[in-house]
Amino acid sequence: MKNSLRQMRFALQSFLMRLMYGRNGFDNMARACYGVSMILLVVNIFAGSVIIYFMWIGLFAYSMFRTFSRNIPKRYAENQKYLQMTRGIRSRGEVLKLNMQSGSTSKYYICSDCGQKIRVPKGKGKIEIRCPKCGNRFIKKT
Repeated sequence: MKNSLRQMRFALQSFLMRLMYGRNGFDNMARACYGVSMILLVVNIFAGSVIIYFMWIGLFAYSMFRTFSRNIPKRYAENQKYLQMTRGIRSRGEVLKLNMQSGSTSKYYICSDCGQKIRVPKGKGKIEIRCPKCGNRFIKKT
C-alpha cells in the first residue's frame, strides 16, 4: 500500500513537471492576481454580487493564463513592470514585518533618497541616522 502511494505521487509529480516545462510559472504578478481573486471570492460569498463574481473569474483566469503561458519574455517584462510599480508598497511591508520580528531590540527605517532599509537600535530617543548606501542624513525617534 505504501509503495503504491509513493508510485502515484511520483507519477503525479512527473506529470506536473512535464506540464510546466517551458511555461512561465507562478510569478509575483500571478500570485497577486490569485490573492486578490481569492479575496473577491470571499467578499462575493457575503455580498452575492454579479460584478464581483465576474471580477473574481477574470482575475483567477488571468493568474492561470500567466502561470501556464509559454511566452516567457513577455510575462517576465510584465512581472518586472509590476514589481517596479509596487516597490514602495512592498518595501514598506517588509520594514513593517522586520519591525514586528525584531521586537524590542531594533527599529528599521527606509532612506527617503535611495530606498535602503536601515536598522537602528531601539530606545535611544531622537538620533541622526546616516544611510550607508547614499550618505543621506535624517533624524528619527527610536
